[in-house]
Amino acid sequence: MAELSPIALIEALATALWVYAALAFAHWLIRTARLDRRQHIPALTDLLGHLVPAMILLVLTVLIGALVGLPSVVAFIALLFPAGLAYGTHMALHELDPPPTPPQTIARTAAALLLAALIIAQRQIL
Repeated sequence: MAELSPIALIEALATALWVYAALAFAHWLIRTARLDRRQHIPALTDLLGHLVPAMILLVLTVLIGALVGLPSVVAFIALLFPAGLAYGTHMALHELDPPPTPPQTIARTAAALLLAALIIAQRQIL
């Protein structure tokens, strides 16, 4: 079995987070489209309210990394950005009325893991 380098591991984790964020955002768009027209702006505001703290953490990480001179700040950015998008979209999705059911969340997570595994295999193994 080949040894997994730190860069390959970071790329694999980032890919899984990007795929989950994309699927969660697609689910959020579908759920928001089904809402009353007057509920679209509050849903978008709620989504942004969940994404802003994650992006603030990203900016602070970059600033602190540049100030301190951390050589691996790029690795943090590569994981923090998609993690913030995935978390923010996931939380906004769960605040919609009605929230997704546990089977929907499990199906989205399983689909994200399967799709991420296929992408990772294609990029790193094949």
